[in-house]
Amino acid sequence: MRVLHCIPSVEGGGAERQLTYLAKALPREGCEVHVALTRGGANFRRLEDTGATIHQLGPCGTHDPRLFARLVRTIATVAPEIVHCWLLQMELLGGVAATAAGIPWLLAERSSVQAYPRTLKNFLRVRVAALASGIVSNSTAGDQYWDERTKGAVRRYVVPNALPLDEIRAAPVATSEDACLTSGDSCVLYAGRLDAGKNAESLIRAFSLVRTARPFRALLCGEGPSRSHVERLIGTYGLEERVRLVGYVPNLWSLMKRADVLVSPSRFEGSPNVVLEAMACGCPLIASDIRAHREILDDQSAVFFDTNDAGALADRIDAVLGDPESASRRARTAEARAERYALPHIVQQYLGVYQDVLSRRGHRAIRVAS
Repeated sequence: MRVLHCIPSVEGGGAERQLTYLAKALPREGCEVHVALTRGGANFRRLEDTGATIHQLGPCGTHDPRLFARLVRTIATVAPEIVHCWLLQMELLGGVAATAAGIPWLLAERSSVQAYPRTLKNFLRVRVAALASGIVSNSTAGDQYWDERTKGAVRRYVVPNALPLDEIRAAPVATSEDACLTSGDSCVLYAGRLDAGKNAESLIRAFSLVRTARPFRALLCGEGPSRSHVERLIGTYGLEERVRLVGYVPNLWSLMKRADVLVSPSRFEGSPNVVLEAMACGCPLIASDIRAHREILDDQSAVFFDTNDAGALADRIDAVLGDPESASRRARTAEARAERYALPHIVQQYLGVYQDVLSRRGHRAIRVAS
């Protein structure tokens, strides 16, 4: 069975990463995988290594009408049985193109209501989603967003993010040199987009309030529109020697295995890829007390803090670094829980979604491996 995934790029985000996992695993279940995109990105080599057939739609601008025309031609050439659309640009263009071709298509919901202010693009997204054969959310919060907007008119599914556990387990532990640490330093890790939703600003303020006598260094991995603001905050609080912005890193799993704690201070999430990966790496976790984190973690597997309380976050960092035994115990609990998200299990769930969509459209059903 032939699946066409449409995505703007394969930059370093969680959605892009998840697509590469699916593109590698689906052929093992008898699927022929195609990916249409406008540009590459940090995960392009990983996508190439999956063996998927890649269709380059660019170069052309986001609003270039040639992009839609090229996508229409790609769908006609590939003749997929199902089209899976990821992220706003392709949810709009891919959804309309698939509908026009009479091909069932899925919208991939990766976040929750807070990510969608009242803008024209988000209004159009809801209108186009009404044409979808199904909406696949990676969290119950994302599913609730569409429940309130589609009122049952579009079939909905919840499939969490996947973890390639074999790859993660094979990743070596980063050395102190790899992590730019001196001997004896504790390591506090942040990984994610630098934007208002991920809330790195509260993390910087918390670092200025940490009282532990134990020396530590913080690594902030990721890029985004808030980078310059975060850099200014680091300077304002005099944290240049303690906090480093390292951008996108290809060896994140290795850093997670070396870190003493990973902090996820997000104001909202869908299914937080970074948190799941930290769980699989056995890295202790401090997480903002939001629905998305509580969906996969509890007080036995992580430490929580009120999202906008930098002082409380500083206290949690002090407590975790000061009690490594308790932190390790929670990390072991979280690592065992990560098994639920093993890639083979999640792929079977996606196959079940494809099967349901095609059977309702009168297409042949997909055989789901036992």
